[in-house]
Amino acid sequence: MNEIKTYKNRKVVWVDYNELLDGQMPKNDWICLAISSELKPSYDKFDRFTRDAIKNGILEFKGHGEFGELLHDWFDETMVIMENHSELEVMTTWHKGKSLADTFWQCFFATCLPEATDYERLKLVCTDLDGIDRKEELANYIILFEDGWLPKD
Repeated sequence: MNEIKTYKNRKVVWVDYNELLDGQMPKNDWICLAISSELKPSYDKFDRFTRDAIKNGILEFKGHGEFGELLHDWFDETMVIMENHSELEVMTTWHKGKSLADTFWQCFFATCLPEATDYERLKLVCTDLDGIDRKEELANYIILFEDGWLPKD
C-alpha cells in the first residue's frame, strides 16, 4: 500500500489491483474506489477480490469508469450468494460518465457508512483494474478539494 495523503480524517492509499488480489488490503473499516475503463475485467478475479474485501471489513465499494456499473453489479451479486455473511452492510455505487474527480470527492462527502465505523482507522483504498498508476492524479485532486473544489452537479 502506498499512502497518498490523509484528507478529511481518511487515509488515502493506492494499492495495485494485483496486490489486492493477493490479499494486501486493510483488515477493517475501509472504502474502495475501483477504476476500470479500458478492458472488461475478469469476473473470477473480481469475485475473489470481492470475497476477500468482505472478509476484511470493507464498508463501501465505488466502481468508476466504463466498467464501473459492471463492477458494482458483480460486487452485489457476490454479496447475495456469499454464505455465513447474513448481515453484510457494504454499500455499493457505480459512476459511469462522471469524472474521476467527482467520484473521488464522493469518497469523502457522499458515503453511507455503518454506525459502528471506526473513523480514526478509516482508509480509502484506490486501485485501477487496468493497471494505470493514478497516485499523482488523486493527490492533485486532494489539493483541489482542499481549495474548495466541488463537483458540477
